[in-house]
Amino acid sequence: MLNIINPTIDLFLYDLRNSLSDNEKSIGEKREYFYQKFDETVQERLKEDGKDLDQRQKQEVGYIQLLKDIYAPLDPDTPIENGYYYPVRLGDSYGLLLEVAEVNGSQEKTPEYFAELKERIQRKLGDNKATLGQTWMLSTYLPNFSEITSAEIEQIAQESYKAIFPNTKEEVKFHKKGEFIGATIFEYSDKGFKEEVVKLGEKENSIFVQNKHVIVAIYPDKESFEILSELYTDWMSLLYYHHKIIWAYGQGSVLINKAKKMFAKVYSITGSIEEKVTEGNGKVNRLEEIGSILRKVQVIMNQYTNNMNNLQFQKVTIQINLSNYEKRLKTISKNATEKVPGSRTNIDFLDDFSKLVKDKYLWQIKEYLESFELGLRLLENNINAIRSQTEIERAKVDRDFKGLISVVATGVAIAGLTGDNAATECKSIFNDRFFLCQNTFVYNITLVFFVSLLIWLLRKYILKRS
Repeated sequence: MLNIINPTIDLFLYDLRNSLSDNEKSIGEKREYFYQKFDETVQERLKEDGKDLDQRQKQEVGYIQLLKDIYAPLDPDTPIENGYYYPVRLGDSYGLLLEVAEVNGSQEKTPEYFAELKERIQRKLGDNKATLGQTWMLSTYLPNFSEITSAEIEQIAQESYKAIFPNTKEEVKFHKKGEFIGATIFEYSDKGFKEEVVKLGEKENSIFVQNKHVIVAIYPDKESFEILSELYTDWMSLLYYHHKIIWAYGQGSVLINKAKKMFAKVYSITGSIEEKVTEGNGKVNRLEEIGSILRKVQVIMNQYTNNMNNLQFQKVTIQINLSNYEKRLKTISKNATEKVPGSRTNIDFLDDFSKLVKDKYLWQIKEYLESFELGLRLLENNINAIRSQTEIERAKVDRDFKGLISVVATGVAIAGLTGDNAATECKSIFNDRFFLCQNTFVYNITLVFFVSLLIWLLRKYILKRS
């Protein structure tokens, strides 16, 4: 069995602090959710120190350490070396480094010991989840590095990984490998998403974060291992940009699916009502119904447009954080080389993430935005065509109604010419016993009807011939 010394877990967690649409209540709820990751004594210290509260109006904050003492022990009245919290604010987000280490750091352990360290972390966090994402960093050094082969180093990394994820059935295959201040460093990055439900205030929210991101670093000796702590600030920022990008891409994927459903819904509705605009039966009521449907469609169209704007916003978020990621990657390589001159540092494999973002994330969003823009024009054209046809049909209905009024008015006018002699005229045309001649009112109504009908038929004939 291959042994290790001073196994340490550094869990980097990230929560969203505020978005553009958040009010003070929403920001407060997110702050309280972040505070729940800490021991109660540390929560009180965070509130007393008030570093986040002092900055609540300054949205463009870069990097603020939220505790005056910078670190807080994981358990009250225990040394920092056994575990600690390191909370920061990163712009519109929170970051937390939660570290646990083997108490007697000089004793040799097996990689399985990482499982005990993870349990300590889980007890502290409970059900609290990271709303932007998290990275597990497992670090240790070897008692006899010169006698260990590269294959054995990778075996240690695999066993360490399985210790914190014991349900892994298949053989662990790390996606990337490199070197960092003399350590051999491995990365396991599952770019898939998982849905989590978090409760902010009284409201439950669904979030989509990266399935799993793990870094395992096997150091050659104690000296290089201890330098790692001097570079945590760089790692904190680098991993934040990593998770902010994936989070924004996840949000974008949700928006894309919503936009697809909205487009399909509007397209289906407009397609079904196009055929009904010119139907003959119940035209007036049907046109009113179509107008009501179009008003509802317009609401969906507004949501569709807002969805596109939000997708564009997520694209910009990815672009900004990608630029920051690339700059920080260069900085961390430079700082590592300066800290340990002559040491082996090659973390170019982390640059592969940049390529993924450019070639897949940004490209996909760009293509969808262009597609949705074309879809918007198509839907607007369909809706405008329906409105135009509806107005034409409405004009026809109005014209027919006005024609009917004109015909009836003419009939009334002609019937009125009979005046008080209606009964006499009726008897002169029919015999005295004809029922219509017995009631002047009924005779006049009947006369109006037949005269109006005759005029209407004559009018239709003339319009048809013209």
